Amino acid sequence: MCLSTPLLAGCGSASTPADSVVSANQRLGGAWRLQSFSPAVPLDLPLQAVLRGEIGQLVVTFDHGQFQAVGPGVNLSSRYEITSASGDLLSLILYDAQNVGYHFSAQFAGKVLQFQCNDKPWIGFGNFERA
Repeated sequence: MCLSTPLLAGCGSASTPADSVVSANQRLGGAWRLQSFSPAVPLDLPLQAVLRGEIGQLVVTFDHGQFQAVGPGVNLSSRYEITSASGDLLSLILYDAQNVGYHFSAQFAGKVLQFQCNDKPWIGFGNFERA
């Protein structure tokens, strides 16, 4: 007989935070194409130009802690870390070539990954679609 707290759906069905991160990493794996981005703070002119060129073109591929971003004006390979996950929600940090971390929160919605970046200069909201 299983005597567990009412929060658990059944014996052995509870998922640990580590399990949730592993699951989110598996779901995140693969290629995603940038479909939109709306900055919360106006970008300077050079960044506006980069963003315009990347919408619909930039593909970010995630693979177990490593990512590659390739588009008309971007070619970057670096690392990422999922810091927390629960259901369709996750928090992660993407590191640039200088090892500066950019904090994101994201939500899976079918073949779409909705995200919010919380660090300058890329503070804002956007969507990736499974490529």
